[in-house]
Amino acid sequence: MGLKRDKVLPVIGISLHQYYYKPKGKRPGRKPTLTVIKLNENEKIKVPNDAVVEEIKLIQSDPDTDYGYKKMYFALMILGYYINHKKVYRLMKESGLLKQRHKRAEKNFAKYRIVIPEGPLEVLEMDMKLVWVVRERRHAYILTVIDTFTRAVLYHGLGFTMKSAQVQRAWEYIIIHHLQPADMLRKKIHIEVRNDNGPQFSSAVIREFFEQNYLNQVFTHPYTPQENGHIESFHSILSNAIGIQVFWDLPELETFLILFYEKYNNHRIHASIANLSPRLFWNLWEEGKISRTVLKNKKVRFKLMIPYQQLSGKMNLREVPCLNSSEFDTQKNLQKEVSGPEALQQPLVQKSPTVVPVLSVTHG
Repeated sequence: MGLKRDKVLPVIGISLHQYYYKPKGKRPGRKPTLTVIKLNENEKIKVPNDAVVEEIKLIQSDPDTDYGYKKMYFALMILGYYINHKKVYRLMKESGLLKQRHKRAEKNFAKYRIVIPEGPLEVLEMDMKLVWVVRERRHAYILTVIDTFTRAVLYHGLGFTMKSAQVQRAWEYIIIHHLQPADMLRKKIHIEVRNDNGPQFSSAVIREFFEQNYLNQVFTHPYTPQENGHIESFHSILSNAIGIQVFWDLPELETFLILFYEKYNNHRIHASIANLSPRLFWNLWEEGKISRTVLKNKKVRFKLMIPYQQLSGKMNLREVPCLNSSEFDTQKNLQKEVSGPEALQQPLVQKSPTVVPVLSVTHG
């Protein structure tokens, strides 16, 4: 009488898995077919693979029917072929007829949460905020672009939509009215534009526009608003200013925003910029009256190098070329152009000449 299996296997050093395992080897499988069935005048005929490939080349020769294998599969069936999509893929691959997918350029994500610009217009942030409009029973979009060094708002737009074309017009305005007068291109200053992953900002049109105009677009990581902290902080200020106010229509909201942005840029004191307003801070920085110190925690401290009392009388808007009154009036007038009933159909954006690439012009 022999021993039982479970007692013998440990003795000879074989596990149950090894005992029951049966090598399957390589299965030969079916060889690829050399012909394809085609319905020709109610009669099924066999067509060689080479003829099918020539049919595919003929279809692809027309730019309007230059299909990939998926659409080619349906095109061949419509022509009467009994063929599956796997064989269409194989024939097109073997003949070098597959369509190559164009990989979308990878996004350049933010490497640092804390940005330390050394001067105005080096790091700009943009984002959108939604505000409810009662009459239309829908949200309006507010687009804001801010300079992180001076905290100055360079542009704001309003509309019931905010698409890529509107974002591009906003940056055309910024380039023409801020970056070109500062001669940023000739100075070879690296300009970084930070924004989230919204479709308006990540579209191919916007990314190509930034690349053509030497603006380095950086995307924040999902769920990390800290990487766009300056504009997020600004939106908190805007939310506090709006409070519990209710806006009946777009012109009413527009009027509020024009007054708010004017007060924010020219009057509101910011502790982060030496307890000055953005406009006054920018002016004094250009005059060399502001000192800048980078602390160990990578934060920046600004200090006014003259007594605050000597600032009396320096509130004239004309003293700051980048934030002068004529520019503010221009932006205000541009907004008024769409403040009527047509604004309900057309987004409220600033209009500017089409200049591409707009940073290619330098000033001597």
